[in-house]
Amino acid sequence: MKHIFGRKAGQSGFSLVELMIVVGIIGVLATLALPRFKQFQAKAKMAEAGNILSHIYTLEQSYQLDNNIYILMGTAGANVSSPAAGNNCTMASITNAAALGFTIDPCATNGPTPRFAYQIVAPTTGTFTASAQTGAGVNNRVCTGNPAFTIGLDQANTGLASATATTTPPVGVNQIGVVCAL
Repeated sequence: MKHIFGRKAGQSGFSLVELMIVVGIIGVLATLALPRFKQFQAKAKMAEAGNILSHIYTLEQSYQLDNNIYILMGTAGANVSSPAAGNNCTMASITNAAALGFTIDPCATNGPTPRFAYQIVAPTTGTFTASAQTGAGVNNRVCTGNPAFTIGLDQANTGLASATATTTPPVGVNQIGVVCAL
């Protein structure tokens, strides 16, 4: 009696055709899963930025209670213009980072983390804006090849979204949505 896949009586195992069908199915599943995996990865990286911004918010509130003013902080973390030049991990060299009590851990000068550059801009006695910015194109550590974007929050712990390049939609703490366009 002749079998469909060419097996003779008493033989066991898989035929080449059966193995190729399984490889094809795995390839299709991997093709469908990879873009979704990149989106989940990007969302996790965005959540990391949100957590650090929340920490900055807490530090700013504490500083303001002690000194009646919010404090400026220079750029700390990722070198978004040229990662090859190294991250800015020496908190003592960052304007007011020590006074605020801000640190990033782990922060490797020549490593992949942190993924964002954090800073506090234009503080006054009643307001401040903290931001986390990515690089653009190949320097974007959240979604390589995508435009730069900034997320942030203010003294009211309100998420802010702004795009330094065209991103649709702009990505922010309160609207993570689609992060990677490519």
